[in-house]
Amino acid sequence: MSDEPLDLDEDDDEDDPWIVATCPIGPELAAQIAGMADLDWTDGDAGEEAMTAAGWSSTGDYLGELNGKACTPAGHFVYGDDCLFVPFIYEYYVNPDGPMGEDFWGTLPGWQGFVDPPVGTFDAQLDAVADQFAALLGPPDHDISRERRPRSGSIWRYRIWRRGGNALVVAPGMDPFSYSQFEHAFVQIRPLPADAPLPAPSELVDFFNW
Repeated sequence: MSDEPLDLDEDDDEDDPWIVATCPIGPELAAQIAGMADLDWTDGDAGEEAMTAAGWSSTGDYLGELNGKACTPAGHFVYGDDCLFVPFIYEYYVNPDGPMGEDFWGTLPGWQGFVDPPVGTFDAQLDAVADQFAALLGPPDHDISRERRPRSGSIWRYRIWRRGGNALVVAPGMDPFSYSQFEHAFVQIRPLPADAPLPAPSELVDFFNW
């Protein structure tokens, strides 16, 4: 699935309130995720064993087509077959005839939805999670910014820590469940050999995808 945003008709959504739904990543969960950054994520069993040991539960059929792999005690859904992908913010509007017909994320246990929140709410939540990992791992090895994001006008910013044969990133992205019409932010751990360079900034959206 492409991560390029679809064109939005401004006339269609101008009356629909925007929602920022968040499920914060606290210090305990950040420490658990940081500890998983040293696993071999090409070994699916290693990841599943670590999530079970951390007390993360299987989602079973709860997510249906969303196909989550696990759920943290705080309420985050976890995705990825050969990586760990944990979204913690979604920004969207609700329109019965649009890509989001109901407020799914903001009504989930552990999540909170803010309707038409102050400008910068999304980025403030994103920065707070990045700060959690900086407190655990030190400054990121890479802090990369590229062109501005489609709705907010804020820059795409990737804070990346290299951990042996993996990369841990905190970043915004296009939400695949809305066919890339809305944005989310996530923590991801994915394999990246220690001697391999990062992709070019223009390729990071697709590289940090699941």
